Formats: sequence, structure tokens, C-alpha cells
Amino acid sequence: MKRLLTLSLFMASTALYAQTDYCKQIKKEVTDNNTSFSYETPYTESAPPAVRASRNFGTTEDGEFDNFALVLTIPCEFQDLLVKSKEGNESEKEEYKIAVEFDDKTKITDDTTLISHDKKGDGSALRYAYFPVNNQNIKALTTKKIVRIYLATAKLDVPADMATAMQQYLICLKNTKK
Repeated sequence: MKRLLTLSLFMASTALYAQTDYCKQIKKEVTDNNTSFSYETPYTESAPPAVRASRNFGTTEDGEFDNFALVLTIPCEFQDLLVKSKEGNESEKEEYKIAVEFDDKTKITDDTTLISHDKKGDGSALRYAYFPVNNQNIKALTTKKIVRIYLATAKLDVPADMATAMQQYLICLKNTKK
């Protein structure tokens, strides 16, 4: 019985320490002169996640800067991004409107940010946009979980594990030292 209790305590303590340290997963780059710091959450260029974050801050001759943003990405077909003119010519749409929906059904929206498009060689494409993280939205982003993102007319559900990771990454990035 004593052995079983000891084994149970060992397994519980191992599980506690095996929890993910999201802050250690964030990629950090520093300029040689220590005036600029760049942080990015993990991702691969060939398969970008629906939501990732980046923060760059430092000083230049012109002053201080702090660029903190979510990068929202939704895959689509390139054909979905085209619009025909009256003459029959096709061109890429200009799309606006970003929304981030949380687990409590609230949303943060921005109707002014232009959504960019990245055409792939196989006929597919990505809609993506940089969504600024600021004093007005940081509390919601670090205390609620993102469940869905919207870019123009496209929407994408965010998996629960990604929502948890993003919430933790944003807490880490918010607390980075300048």
C-alpha cells in the first residue's frame, strides 16, 4: 500500500512538472547591439496556424517602437478572391473586416484593416491579416479563449488546444521586458 501511495504521488508530481511551458516555445531574436527584440510564436511557413502572434520592440534613432499583433490566417481557393469587372476582367478583391470571437460569444472587430492574400502555386491561397494587440484588447485576449476568426466573409474555428496555447503565448508576450 505504501508503495502504491508513493507511486501515485510520483506520477502526480511528474504530471504537474510535465505541463507545457509556452513561454519557452516562443522564438526570440535580438539585434547585435541589443536595441531591437523580436518574438514569434511557433509556426511553419508551409502550414501556418489560424492564429499566431508576434511582438517586436526596441529603440531606433527616431525613438521607441512596440509592434504587437496577432496574425490571422484562413486558407481558401484563389478563385474565391477574384472579382469580375463589367468588362469581364478578373482582379483580386479588396477585402476588409476582421473579427475574433471568444468562448463567451463576445467579439473584437475591426472594419478598417485590409486583408492580404497569398496565392499558392496549386490554385489555393491564404487570407491573412495583422490584428494589433493593444491596451484596449489585451485583457480579452489573455483572459478569454479564441474560438473563431473571421477575415472578410471567411470564418475558421480555432481548435481548443490552439486557443489555449495562444492565450498562454499572449500572456508571455505581454509580460516580455522592454
